[in-house]
Amino acid sequence: MKKYITILLFPMFLLISGCSEQKKHCDIFNADTSHMSEIYKHYLLKKQKIEPLYELRVIEIDEKGLFLERYKFNELKKYIKQKTQIKDTLIYIKINGWQHDTSIDELSLNNFKKQLNNISNYVSKNKRDVIGIYVKLREEKTSMFRYLTFFNKKKSIHQVSNGNIIEIWNFLKKIKDNSVSDTKIVTVGHSFGADIIFNLMNIDNRAESNENHKYKKNLSGIGNLILLINPTFDALKYVEFRKSNNNKEPSSKNNPIISIFTSESDWITKYVLPAERIISNLFKQHNYMEATIGENKVLINKKIAQITSIGHFKPFITHRLEMTNKSISSTQYNKLIKNLKSDLVNGINPLNFDKTILVRNPIIKANTPYLVVQVDKTLIPDHSNIFGKEIETFFHDFLLLSINE
Repeated sequence: MKKYITILLFPMFLLISGCSEQKKHCDIFNADTSHMSEIYKHYLLKKQKIEPLYELRVIEIDEKGLFLERYKFNELKKYIKQKTQIKDTLIYIKINGWQHDTSIDELSLNNFKKQLNNISNYVSKNKRDVIGIYVKLREEKTSMFRYLTFFNKKKSIHQVSNGNIIEIWNFLKKIKDNSVSDTKIVTVGHSFGADIIFNLMNIDNRAESNENHKYKKNLSGIGNLILLINPTFDALKYVEFRKSNNNKEPSSKNNPIISIFTSESDWITKYVLPAERIISNLFKQHNYMEATIGENKVLINKKIAQITSIGHFKPFITHRLEMTNKSISSTQYNKLIKNLKSDLVNGINPLNFDKTILVRNPIIKANTPYLVVQVDKTLIPDHSNIFGKEIETFFHDFLLLSINE
């Protein structure tokens, strides 16, 4: 009881803000250039003698789920359709949580540019182009209290998930399914952005459950990889999602499809969010539901699952990501992804990355398409600080591993 009282006191004292180079990329992309014509951008790049490594588009969505500038999405669709008809393409979309601190927001976007640059350098050898889509969630500032509070974001998550972002989601699914070239898609979400992606996947599940399928559907999410970092949704939602996908086959037999990474020291998802859930579930009765862990079917306490964020629900943790002192030389690094692919196929445990190791829970079968990863606090120290060199390197290599590049 004392534990619950302590947790309940958190929201009374806290006003949470939502989520408190191999080649130098051209400065032209440091500003929003989506309004420029492709010809003019390439002219500027040529003038500066810098080859464009990737294309970046920023799409802004408000709290009601509406595009701030729809023309940008229309231009993006046109560009992607043209590009995927003539070139193999990697589309990398990131949805970030709301940021009140503009410096963090800017850091996140600059970090995304750096990721695109590094990925472009790697996949260019396969003659693959890279398109980055950064979905920026904009917040109304009409009420200072509403602007600062954490829990009101839950309503906004629902609105955004059912708003114009569905158009982006459905468009990319069609591109993936109908592209004449080899198009690969990676979707990454952080914090509330991760929750929005998870909601979109559940919307897909509900739509599919209302259809009559004569064949077994594939589990593929959107594209080749869904990567969720410090998501805030609870473990019960994850149980229900897994149950709704029990009859689906992974679209890839060896690669992870949905991967959740949560810092063990993320106090927002560990303490603050459970406080809200404890209040809303205080007088509910305990009951249980069946869930699959590894090869075993077990009973899960629904009340505990509902007040615990997915990344902190120990029964569902499949892996742990840890820091190591073992670094990989530049010569070895060229073979890293190839070696990781081989180890993944052969069920090697742990998987050795550069300065990190991914350790699989022994009860979890190898090549599971669902990963729930507990991340060592030295790699991700809190909810928003996901920009350390070692964790960035890991996510870069994990992405390339997942898309078979």
